[in-house]
Amino acid sequence: MSNSPVMKFFNKLADLILLNALFIICCLPVVTIGAAITAMYYVNIISIRQGDGYVFKRFFASFKENLKQATILWFLALGILSVLAADVYFWLLQGTLFAKVMFVVSLAVAMAAGIVLLYLFPCLAKLRGSVFDIIRYAASFAYGYLPYTLVLIAITAGFTFANIKSAGMNLIMLFVGFATVTYIKSFFIYRVMMNHIPERYDDFIKDAEYTEEEHDIF
Repeated sequence: MSNSPVMKFFNKLADLILLNALFIICCLPVVTIGAAITAMYYVNIISIRQGDGYVFKRFFASFKENLKQATILWFLALGILSVLAADVYFWLLQGTLFAKVMFVVSLAVAMAAGIVLLYLFPCLAKLRGSVFDIIRYAASFAYGYLPYTLVLIAITAGFTFANIKSAGMNLIMLFVGFATVTYIKSFFIYRVMMNHIPERYDDFIKDAEYTEEEHDIF
């Protein structure tokens, strides 16, 4: 009975509810949002590779290990995206032909940065390296695996639109949604990362130091 599809579904649902709760609680200080996102991706990617369970232990092992770098990346990403958003808004308000050109350019730059952000915290969860290295890995994956990136964009846009349009979806996000979205995304992120991470089965340790010399993704 424990191996039945019904029991597996409810076990997975319970794990996602717990993971979602841990994520929201750890986001409350705001400065720890980056570490919370990283830990949530870590738990989901590990569950795809090794199976469910140990949510609490896996989450806080990753949270503690990546807290410093995740916080730096979180504020760096927040700062860059804020500046780019302000730049897009500034040119949008102008009425000249030059302003229209600059609006398109600024919007393209902002979208390019946002695409890299899709892989930023998953890379931190599973790869070793400096802050600069993690950004470089994320950019390499984002543009080296464009079909997967487009799927991630579609998933993100779909859930964002649903939350804007539906109050019920907002409640689902608070209950289980954040963990579920990252779980769905993790299937595609894992398909990218499996080309660069050795298939070994020890928990709570980052798998590999990704290097472009060893793994040419282009």
